[in-house]
Amino acid sequence: MVENKLPKQRRMKTTILVLISQALLLALALSWVVHMGFVAAYGSVNFVENNHFILWLEIIGSTFIAIFAIFIIANQIQRLGERRRTDRDRYEIS
Repeated sequence: MVENKLPKQRRMKTTILVLISQALLLALALSWVVHMGFVAAYGSVNFVENNHFILWLEIIGSTFIAIFAIFIIANQIQRLGERRRTDRDRYEIS
């Protein structure tokens, strides 16, 4: 019986993407804690970025992170709908 396994390269790619998405989630949580800490300490937070180059880098970086997050979510939703070999074997009517 030939077992249908994912190639190592595809499994490694999936693992790396999940690790990156988790790292970005952790970074988001930490930045939110810092932001709320500033609000608690000073009552409000006002950010001003005078350098337009840095401002646009931040905007573009945030956009890429959002697109990456949408890609990961869509990929995970697609995988939820896939039928696996064990599912077919388990529910196959004899």
